[in-house]
Amino acid sequence: MRKFVVALVMFSFFGANAQVLDPEYGPRAWKKENTKQEEPVILTHVREADVMWSKRIWRTVDLRQKQNLPLYYPLQDITLGKRSLIQVIYNVLNDSKGPQIPAYTSYELKDQIPADQVLKMFTVEQEFDSLLFDAASGVCLGTQKNVFRKTFEGEIKEGIVKVHLMEDWFFDKQRSVMDVRILALGIEIPVYNINESQQNCDGTDVIVFNGWKAAGGSQEIWFFFPDLRGAFATHEAYKRANDAARISYDDVFLKRMFASYIFREESVYDREIDKYTKRLEALLEAERISESIRTFEMDMWEY
Repeated sequence: MRKFVVALVMFSFFGANAQVLDPEYGPRAWKKENTKQEEPVILTHVREADVMWSKRIWRTVDLRQKQNLPLYYPLQDITLGKRSLIQVIYNVLNDSKGPQIPAYTSYELKDQIPADQVLKMFTVEQEFDSLLFDAASGVCLGTQKNVFRKTFEGEIKEGIVKVHLMEDWFFDKQRSVMDVRILALGIEIPVYNINESQQNCDGTDVIVFNGWKAAGGSQEIWFFFPDLRGAFATHEAYKRANDAARISYDDVFLKRMFASYIFREESVYDREIDKYTKRLEALLEAERISESIRTFEMDMWEY
């Protein structure tokens, strides 16, 4: 009888503490701590004298591709501890208590965007007319000025589907390895315009707000990749095979767990692929550049 009571008490004690309610991860059978305590992996120091060959390329990670969907979803701010890649970047920029991550206009990382202008790039705001109607009769009473906003949490976040990477591939003869370092990360923020419509109000034609429409263009914002690694290392990325073995976004980039295509290489012409070829030929050209890197590495081991 005594053994039964002791066993029941121990089961009740450990059973109660084995289940937790975390404000970020929700109800869990155990407390998730590993990713929150992670730090960016320290990369091997590279000397210029050891780099016998290098090539700089730019690639695009399309978040709509099947392999990249864990980076695109969830579209909500937080779902059981998961955040999308774009949400993590936005939270870093919107964190007044954390370090201010500088943002730049291009991959050259020379022209810095003022801090007060960075977050404004994720919203659209415009003053426009709206009609006033009598609730009973439905008669138009006139117009008034309203401010219409399109925020990041709405369609803007859903519309950010392309992430650009600038990276250096190089052969380190000291370690006898082909290595790669991501230098800069950029995102394309869609541009929206007012969708105007003409309506009649008491015999007068008035141009009023009728929703938003995609302008067909985008504005780029770039970051020095090491500046983002601290936040990437402490945020989980969804893993399809095993939910208990999630990895951080820093691991995703270090282990190259994403699909991408090359859109530019450093060359004498200093131009993007779509400037001199199109469609299928552009994809074949991107594959040719990627294959040239693999071929060079393989050729290093032929005697």
